[in-house]
Amino acid sequence: MVTRKLARSLLLLGLLFPLLIGVTTVNASPGNCSLATLKGTYGDQEQGTVVMDIGFGTPPFPVVLSGIVTYDGKGKVWATDTASFNGVLMPGTATGTYAVNPDCTYSDEITPYPSGPTSHHAGIITGEGISQQVDFTYTDPWLVAFGTLRKTPPWGCSSSTLKGTYEIFGQGEDTSMLIPIPGFPLPPFPAGHVGVFTADGAGHFSGKDVEKVDVVAAPTTFIATYTVNPNCTVSFTLTETIPTPGGPVTMTAHETGTITGLGDSQEVHSIMTDAGWVFVDTANKQMRR
Repeated sequence: MVTRKLARSLLLLGLLFPLLIGVTTVNASPGNCSLATLKGTYGDQEQGTVVMDIGFGTPPFPVVLSGIVTYDGKGKVWATDTASFNGVLMPGTATGTYAVNPDCTYSDEITPYPSGPTSHHAGIITGEGISQQVDFTYTDPWLVAFGTLRKTPPWGCSSSTLKGTYEIFGQGEDTSMLIPIPGFPLPPFPAGHVGVFTADGAGHFSGKDVEKVDVVAAPTTFIATYTVNPNCTVSFTLTETIPTPGGPVTMTAHETGTITGLGDSQEVHSIMTDAGWVFVDTANKQMRR
């Protein structure tokens, strides 16, 4: 069994490795990719399962990650992220190297700072410009996981970047074993939802969704505040009203993520940062009519 410090490094470097998979700034047609195809900053979202003992509980157990990665177009990469490792948050940074083949496949090696073992990914680059996307998988034996990288706006972000109506959907688990919501199952349990929200471009949004918690489905409403950083990372604090047999229950949740794309192709990828939760969300901007 590895130590906690090593386990954290393993997760960090493993989860940060996907960050290595970049996005292209040139046409990503077969035969037209190179190191320069991956250049700039990208948002990263990952989800998977730890399948070997790394010192954090008995496998298998879930892990999710949200972060940003920057490629220099010459084979080097830097990453920062936050991961939820079986419900335990683990922020970190990493550096590494990457290779891109002419057919737009790639590979990488990345090491967490200041120390830790090296992790590896394999992926494919699609699209071009702000619409580029990289889908990847881990090739290390201790983790079965996939991820997606999308380019962030090159001029940065602010609160006004998040404005309009978005569809949102997500899936994950509550591993906390905390006291449950009245009328809902005892943790641990799987959960998912789909809904819609409208952001005002000034740090507030509101919406509604349908949540499925284990065998129970319920409509909910929520309001939220959000903060957008210049590097296009974003954080949310949501207050949700959930109907239960004993009357409405109000709960607060927190998420961190990244804003990628532009206009109607804008997406927000985020993870829950509350203890015990291993949950990913994706919000897609609805087309203006």
